[in-house]
Amino acid sequence: MTTIQALIKEIQDQGIPASSLLRKEKILASKLGQEDFLSWINLELAGYKDDSVYPDYRKLSGQIKALNPILGWRPVLFNKAKIEKKLSSRNIKQSASAIEELLADSSKEYEMPYPDEVGAQILAKSEPRTKVSLFLDRAALVGVLTGIRDRLLDWAIGLEKQGIEGDEVEFTEEMKEKAQGVESKYNIGKIENFCGNLGEKNKQEWQNSAIVPREGFWSKFFWLAIIAFVVVVIGNVVSTLILNKFFSR
Repeated sequence: MTTIQALIKEIQDQGIPASSLLRKEKILASKLGQEDFLSWINLELAGYKDDSVYPDYRKLSGQIKALNPILGWRPVLFNKAKIEKKLSSRNIKQSASAIEELLADSSKEYEMPYPDEVGAQILAKSEPRTKVSLFLDRAALVGVLTGIRDRLLDWAIGLEKQGIEGDEVEFTEEMKEKAQGVESKYNIGKIENFCGNLGEKNKQEWQNSAIVPREGFWSKFFWLAIIAFVVVVIGNVVSTLILNKFFSR
């Protein structure tokens, strides 16, 4: 079995992490002089920058929710579907290995917080002002790793079609020349700024916040406990005032 054939087989093995495959193909791309493909691999390994061009599989859609101090996370309702669609689609910048670590958690839903200033604009006509996040299904993150794996597979198949086989990760000059004919589709450039008023000042930063597992029960319990404590204290104060006013001698 040639080096490329072995690689194709490994890419189809779901037990091998996408991050490991990226490192292996980084060696091949470097030896074959595939600069565009190598740039893409480096972004997937290190994470994307705010001004990077994000692949389609890294633009995820979810549901926007605001944290109600009493009721917990509640969906944010929009008057215009166009605005909701734009705000609920965000690019994720985490590296492939970071996404794998997130999926190692048992969470079925993941939280992608909006910066405070963006959350304030989303809730401009609502009270109280609170935390706003985009919630993503587990399948959305799995889809990112699938997108990475698909691109790796397409590139490896393209090399095989060109007759590039490799022997213990060594390639002849002829094979290197043939590799230049394999279309990479991974040009790295600049991404256009967000169009519209919301988030225009801070460009793409608000779209690329870190993803974390959904806030758990104990976090909610903490806030509910504080609210309950405040209610009890206020109730006791009011009761004392009433008793002193009507029953004092």
